[in-house]
Parts: sequence; C-alpha cells; structure tokens
Amino acid sequence: MSSEEERSEDSQARELAKTYDPALTENAWYSTWLTKGVFAASSDSAKPAYSVLMPPPNVTGMLHMGHVLNHTIQDVYIRWRRMAGDESCWFPGADHAGIATQARVEKLLAQENLTRYDLGREKFLERVWQWREQYGDIILDQLRKIGVSCDWERMLFTLDESASKAVSEVFIRLFDEGLIYRGKRIINWSPLAQTALSDEEVESRETQDVLYTLRYYPEDAAEPLLVATVRPETIFGDVAVAVNPDDERYRDLIGTKVRVPLADKLVPVIADEYADPTFGTGAVKITPAHDPNDFEVGQRHDLPMPNSINPDATLNELAGEFQGLDRFDARKRIVERLRERDLIEKEEEYMHSVGYSQRGGEAVEPFLSDQWFVNMKALAAPALEVVQSGEVRFFPQHWTKTYEHWMSNIRDWCISRQLWWGHRIPVYYAPDGSFTAARSAEEACAKLGLPEDTPLRQDPDVLDTWFSSALWPLTTMRWLADGQKEQTADLAKFLPTNLLVTGPDIIFFWVARMIMMTKKFKGVIPFRDVYFTSMIRDARGRKMSKSLGNSPDPLDIIAKYGADAMRFTIIYVAPIGQDIRLKVDEKTQDIATMEIGRNFANKIWNAARFLLMKHKEVIKGVAREAHEDLPTYRYDLTDSWITSRFHETIRDTQRALQEYRLHEYAGKLYEFIWNDFCDWYVEMLKIRVAHSPTETYRQEMVNHAFLIFEGILRLLHPVMPFITEELWHAITDVDSSDSIVRAPVPTLDEARILPQETAQFRTVQSIVEELRAMRGQMNIPPHERLPITLACPDDPTSELLKSERHIITELARGSNLHIGRGLAKPAGAIATVVNGVDVFLTLKGFIDLDKEKQRLAKEIGRLKGMIKGTAAKLQNEKFLANAPASVVEHERGKLANLENTLAKLSTNLEQLAE
Repeated sequence: MSSEEERSEDSQARELAKTYDPALTENAWYSTWLTKGVFAASSDSAKPAYSVLMPPPNVTGMLHMGHVLNHTIQDVYIRWRRMAGDESCWFPGADHAGIATQARVEKLLAQENLTRYDLGREKFLERVWQWREQYGDIILDQLRKIGVSCDWERMLFTLDESASKAVSEVFIRLFDEGLIYRGKRIINWSPLAQTALSDEEVESRETQDVLYTLRYYPEDAAEPLLVATVRPETIFGDVAVAVNPDDERYRDLIGTKVRVPLADKLVPVIADEYADPTFGTGAVKITPAHDPNDFEVGQRHDLPMPNSINPDATLNELAGEFQGLDRFDARKRIVERLRERDLIEKEEEYMHSVGYSQRGGEAVEPFLSDQWFVNMKALAAPALEVVQSGEVRFFPQHWTKTYEHWMSNIRDWCISRQLWWGHRIPVYYAPDGSFTAARSAEEACAKLGLPEDTPLRQDPDVLDTWFSSALWPLTTMRWLADGQKEQTADLAKFLPTNLLVTGPDIIFFWVARMIMMTKKFKGVIPFRDVYFTSMIRDARGRKMSKSLGNSPDPLDIIAKYGADAMRFTIIYVAPIGQDIRLKVDEKTQDIATMEIGRNFANKIWNAARFLLMKHKEVIKGVAREAHEDLPTYRYDLTDSWITSRFHETIRDTQRALQEYRLHEYAGKLYEFIWNDFCDWYVEMLKIRVAHSPTETYRQEMVNHAFLIFEGILRLLHPVMPFITEELWHAITDVDSSDSIVRAPVPTLDEARILPQETAQFRTVQSIVEELRAMRGQMNIPPHERLPITLACPDDPTSELLKSERHIITELARGSNLHIGRGLAKPAGAIATVVNGVDVFLTLKGFIDLDKEKQRLAKEIGRLKGMIKGTAAKLQNEKFLANAPASVVEHERGKLANLENTLAKLSTNLEQLAE
C-alpha cells in the first residue's frame, strides 16, 4: 500500500497517532505534492500573477541556517499567495559558482597528481560537468527537505544552453554599444584562485603591519629622502617618489632623481597632490602596477608600469636575488637585507585596512592586468531612479540609503575571470590583434571585415559568475531561449516579479545589477519588493560558522525536530531588520530554540486528536465539508469570542504578511492557537459539551470547533505546510486528491469581530486567571476545590457571570460558586478585584491557616532578599555601563515581577491575619 493510500485510509478512520512524528509525514507529503503537481504554475492562467525568483544556490553549497531562513520566507509568501488565488510561480535554479566549483575539482585532480593544464581545457570541463552531475543537486535535494514549493519544471542552471545564449547576447550587445571595454587596470587579484575578483568579493579587515621608513638617496646628495611603506617587497616596481607640490620640505627635490633601495635604479621625484604631507614623511613611493592610487598617479604622469609580482604572488625577475619567493617571505628577506645595508630609518607598528578574498581568505594582491570591464554609470542611473521613486521597495527601508550611496559612487565592473569553468567571453582576436564580440567566429570575421576562413582565437577567460546572475530575472523566464525571442509567455505573465528575498551582503553583487540589466534589456523592473534577511548568530552574538563550531546542519535539526518546527521557529524569532540569535550547543550542535516550533506542533497535533475524539463521541458520523459555515447554529459567548478572535487573527496575520512583518504573522498565530484556541477554547469545549442541553447542540458545538480549527490550519499552512496538510486531511472529508496547498486563505468578515462579546469573555477569562493565581500563591493543590464568591457591581455583570458559571467553576476548581450583587466577603477568604468584580476565594476550613501564614511570611522574606539584590545590581553604574541592553532590561523586568508578587503575597498575608 502506498503512503498516499495509507494516509487516505487514516483520514477515513479519523484517527491520529498519540504523538506527532514529523518523519512519518514530511517526506511522504512532499512526494505527494510533486506527484500531484500542486506547485506548478501556468503562464496562460487568467488569475493574477505572483512570482518569486529563488536566489540560485551554488552547486558547491550545502544547506545552512541562512538558507533555511531565506527559503522559508520565500515559501511562506508563495504558499500564501497561491492560497489567496494568485497564479503563483516560484522560479528555482542553481548557480555554476565559477571559482568555487573549479577549485573543488582542481583539488580532486591534485589527489591524482594532476592539474587542469595536464588535462587541457576540454577534458577539464568534462570533469567539472561530471562532478556537477554527481554532486550539483545536493543543495536542491536539501531544500526539498524544508518543503520549498517551487515549480521544479522551471528549474534553471546558469550554464544551461538557454541561459548561456542570453549571457553571450548581452555581452555582445553591451560591447557593440561601447559599454563593455578591455582595459589595463589595477584589479583585485586572488593568488589562490589565480583570477581577478570584483570589489564586492573583497572583504576589508583591519590588519597589524609594520610601517618601514626607507632611505632613498638622491643622485648627488648625502642626505636621504625618507619614504614610508608597509610593502617593501614592491620596491622593485617603484617608478617614482611623489611629494605634495605645496610641501616646502621637498620643493627643491622635485625633478631630481633618487635611488630605490636594493633595486639599483634611479627614479624621478614628482609633484602630485596624492602625496599627503601629514602622513608618514610626506613622500610616497609610486608603484603603479601594485597599488590603485599609484596607478592613477602613473597615468597622470605617463610613468612606466612594470609588474614585479607574478600571478601566484611570488616575486619575478625584477626582484633579482629575491625572485621566486612568496611575497610575504620576500618581505622578511628584503627587510633583513635593508637592515644589513642601513637603508631603514625606522620601523613602527601600523594598523591599516587590507583586502582579503571572501572566497579563499588570502590577502588580495593589487595587480595590473588586461581585463574586461562594464561601464556602469550609464546603467546605474535608471536603476537608482526606480528605487528612489519607490517603484522598487526595500524592506527594511534603511537599505535604500546604502543602495543610493553605492549607486551614486559606482565604479566600473571588472567582469573577466581567469578560469575555465563558466561562460566563456565571446570575443575573437584576429592575427593582426584586432578583436570583436560575436556569436561565432564566422560572425566575428564579418564584423572585422576579414575573410571567412581567417583563423581567430577566442578569449580564454570566462565571465564573473555575477554577470549571469544579473540576468536571472530574464533567463529564468527563457528570454532569447527560443529563436532569440525577446518576449516569452513567462515574461509576459510573471515579470516584474513580486518579491526577492536575499541577504543585504549582496545588495551590490546581485540586487543592483539585476535592476540595471532588466531595465536595460526589458525596460521594466525585475521585482517590486526586496526583503533583506537578518544575520543569524548564536546566543553570544557570534556569526554562525563551521570554524566556530556554532553552525549546525539543518538536516540534523530536521531529523530531531521536524522541518515544520524549524521553519516556524526561524520565522517566529526573526523580526525584520534585527539579527537572529539561536542558542547552539557547541558539543551536540543542537539548537534548543527549536523547542518552540516542536512544542507548538505537538500542541496543534493534540488539539486535533481531542477534536477527533469529541467528534467520534458526539456526532457519530462525519464532519462537515471543509469551509462550510453553520448558518443555524446559535453561538454562546465562548463561540462568539473564539469566532471574533479567529477573524481578528485573519486580519492581523494577513496585514503582517502584506507589510513583511513575518515574525508578527508567526507571533499572532502562536498567540491565538496556543493561548486562545488550545488553552481556553478547547478546555471550555470539554465543559460545554458535558453541560450542553441537547445532543443536536453538542453536535453543532463540536462542528463549530472543527470549522475554526480547519481555518487555523489554512492560516498556518504557509509556515508549517506538512503538519497542516496531514491534519487537514484528518479533520475534513475532502477527496484524497485535494491538497491544502490550493485551499483558499480564510476570508475575513469584519462583522464577526465583536468587541463587546470579546470584552465580556475577557472578564470571565480574567476572573479565572486571577483565581488560579490566588490558588498558586496560597499553595493550594490542584485536586482541592474551594468555594468562590463573585460580588458584581451591577446586574448585567452578574447575569454574564451566571451564564458562564460552569466554565468558571471547572476552570478555577471551585466547589460552590456564589454570584450576585453586594455579596459580603466570606470569613476566612482572600480577595482581589477584577474589572469591578470582588473575587473571594474561601480558605478557612480547607487549609491550615497558621501554617499558610508561616509559609507566606517565609516566602515574603525570600522575595525581599531577591528584590534587594536585583535593585542593588540596577543601581550599580558599572553594571549599567557594561552589561548588554537586553540583560539590563531583563533585570528590570525581573525586579518588576518580584515586586508585583511581593505585593500580592503581602495582601494575602494581611487578609489571612484578619
């Protein structure tokens, strides 16, 4: 028997296991959803469109908690809008991850004592494709484990033929417009990956170095010119020394020559405002091939630009005896030689910012190289305007300022990478050195005016991975895929997309560039809203990482708690714009915070089991169809209240989703389901059914509970899809082929929100809560029932409480309940006031009053001691200055609770003493 048949049979039997085991439901339901095609979207649909682009995970990637947060948010929205009646399409994909994937395969080759050059380009790429086929889908399979509901039939890999066509076409069009050019520039070079890096792939870190002041001796003078540098290993690329034209100290040296230490060459002293008279000695060595500022100086003064460092970060032949040494080893050896020759004036510690590769972690080498660039200014202006006008909205909004600053100061984008895995640059070179971008060698010959059989050489480099990612809104919808078609059915239906969920760390890598490219080639925005996710940290505020041992495998979390529990927890604790803190056990890699979601799932499961049990007892038939209302059912106060709260929850959760306050959506559901429905309504249902006057009324009462619970499942489905599907089939009589995935969002009826009835119920609720608190303060055991007296201020209140006497008596564990106006306080009772009602709980004759007074006095003494200690801590200026704000706030809340408890116990003791 298949899992689907088993679930169908279980539903018909209307029974659930005693405890919820997510492992038994999650994989089976996901397989069922795929089989039924419930995630599929149609571009021919007449429904309003709603679409989301999945940020394509790297094929080298493995699932981490950041993925869980990002993809759960996307899934919440795509499921919600699907249920709301939109034609909802989530476009999935994967990125070829040029540097990371090539590095992974080269490591495997190294184990065979091979390099990519041993294989050659074609054979090496065959090996990479083999690796991709074997391992490239792991991350996607892991995403399925958390329940992502994307249209897998639209899956796109960034090196698929359709995407590759679009990438080449965009390069050629930009080249023909003069927006892509080849230039010699200082670029960020990764010695490990042997390729250029974009500015966004470089992470600046404050680094402790030594600032060396070197002696550059003038040609005909005994006194040296003192020049400070942190990189003495680059002196072999020095071509000048610059001083500020307004610096009086060096005015006479301008135009003379000085000797570069160890290099045995003379270089000119030039005047340039780049030299800062207040930094170091005011004289700066100019090494155009190894510093971006020096490069600019070199261009202004038409200086030579010799490169003294190899691509692998070793020194080249210009370094003489130091040739072949790694740059950092060379630095040590060069400093030793400078000391031997007395060419160092002084050495001092120096803290400065150094760029490091985000991928390899090594210090980036500024490197003069021929590279391909995109002229960004022309593309940036329209992309800036759509954000400033609000056509594209950022959540949180403060990221708009960051975007504006970057776009207003944008630099040209280096797009070439010295790799083999990726989109090869479609540029062809003729024997005479001329070149052009073309779709084929034949077209290149035609564009260059050469005979068709002229042998051409294609550029060996590939494009930056982010170049293809910038086209993601277009390539996912198969732009240019079919015969160079500019428009496709998907583009017409789903572009602009509605939502992009991503991290703020790639706002420039990806978000800005997608806006630029989509505006450039389609004239529209790629998405309307961008939701920037929070950073996930551990309880100590540290970023999660494997090296710190605080980054658990989400699959292990799923195995222990279930995907729904993980999804709900991560949304529940993630307010927009604030970092998320999860308590991670560094030994077991467990996340105790996930108990929130697991306990919530168990609570919902148990509520369903209770309803099914009551259904079996009372109705002895089948439940109503899903979504059916009860037009003839006469609501009592409890039903009016739960219905009102249900519609308030519909209103509040839908508003929260519309405004991207997902943690509020989860919080409102948690509050309503756990507190209102399970802790109050379900408990009261037991009492009401027991005291119901007729069998018909009992049946309608249970049916009403089913209808509310069925609506709860639909509200909850976007964030907890598996358990809601399982329970939806268990409590309804829908066909086994139906799915809650396509059930409608509950409809808000403002007329069902009843403030008066809610206030009346809240009075009953508050009285029960206060009586329970009084019992707890007086240490009354749960089995002990005590007399209760409620003295009401008026007749309506008295009638209200009398109508709910069964509820109050059972929930407050009362024996006799007296309700009326002007009732006196019974002897031996303690008292409080709730909404004008005097609440008396009689203790005399039921507990030992003397022993209770002694217990209260002892507890009061203990509380006073705790209050004194907490108050002293909050008066300690050192504690207030050093403790985190959250800790201080916690202590203040603790003090308030202690003082409140003390006041209540003191009142109780006084009343007992009377």
